[in-house]
Amino acid sequence: MLDIAEGLLHLDPVRTYPQRGAALVARLANAQGFELDLDGESRVLRSDPAPADAAEKVSLPLRNGRQILGTIHLYLPDGNSRLNSTELRLARWGARILARGMSYASRLASEGGRRGGEDVEETLARAPLTPRERDVVSLLVSGASTRDIASRTSLTVATVNTYLKRIFSKLGVHSRVELVARMAGTVGLDGAPADQKSNGSAV
Repeated sequence: MLDIAEGLLHLDPVRTYPQRGAALVARLANAQGFELDLDGESRVLRSDPAPADAAEKVSLPLRNGRQILGTIHLYLPDGNSRLNSTELRLARWGARILARGMSYASRLASEGGRRGGEDVEETLARAPLTPRERDVVSLLVSGASTRDIASRTSLTVATVNTYLKRIFSKLGVHSRVELVARMAGTVGLDGAPADQKSNGSAV
């Protein structure tokens, strides 16, 4: 399950994130497949192989704050008419993370949504973090998993997770997805969207 959670938090490549994320939510719920209806778009993403039309499904909205991004339909294995309580809880959690990831991935893919490596380093230098915490954030932004970060910093996985909790608290973020988006320039260190900075200055 940790691998699935990390996959949901890994945004790159941003253009394939909705399909990859939906597949991971389906795995969380032990579904046989999925369909992803994206609001405002005339496309539907499906698992490969596509789910059988006759299969029972559970539909969950994809919400990020007040914004509804679409709906994920999870197709149940043959003979199942519903998810059990654990599967449903995991599916709802996964749908929330997927919606947040889709929102950030969309911002990152938009024109000017990404900062170059030097800009990320400048942002990190201004952040109220220790040198070791900056190392952890830098590796996370580059796409490293928790295990990769632990290996490359000679820390344990538990210690990396402790660092991340402290970093989240210091920067006022609530997830790895939000942290990556903040460092990439879609959200400033003060929490405001990058295109709504006061005086037009970039953070």
